[in-house]
Amino acid sequence: MTDEEIAQIIGVPKTIVSKTPMKGYREQNGHRRCDVELRSESVGDGTFLVFVRQNLMFIENFSIGLRYRSDDPALGTVTLVRYNGPHGELSKGGDEHFFSPHIHRITEQEIASGSLQPQEKHREPTDRYSTLEQGLAVFFEDIGVSNLDPWFPELSQGVLFQ
Repeated sequence: MTDEEIAQIIGVPKTIVSKTPMKGYREQNGHRRCDVELRSESVGDGTFLVFVRQNLMFIENFSIGLRYRSDDPALGTVTLVRYNGPHGELSKGGDEHFFSPHIHRITEQEIASGSLQPQEKHREPTDRYSTLEQGLAVFFEDIGVSNLDPWFPELSQGVLFQ
């Protein structure tokens, strides 16, 4: 899979077909979580899975990821992109990326080397979101999801005060 193909697969229009739990989140191992299945008419038999995780003690520590379950058995399931909040740990790269929201995208090179998820060294700091809810809105817009309201009504309720 090339970097261009990765970008195309991330950006194709998608719809949510299921969410677990259907409403809200479940608590497990100190996190609130949900999992979402997506489909796209543009991508053959492959399906998409979204995972949402948020630490209950440190709510700025969250991760939203897009996994692609390929119909190619040689590829299997690959995490294409992950939108993270600040983790709080120290960055090994010295760029303080753990202190700000950031995005990890898998690369052609990583897939060729056998990795099935983006590595920590490939990250893009961002100021497009700072909370889980903002991150979800940006994430779903970036990956082309069109039917959020029934599944994530809190994202369309707007903000009372800024």
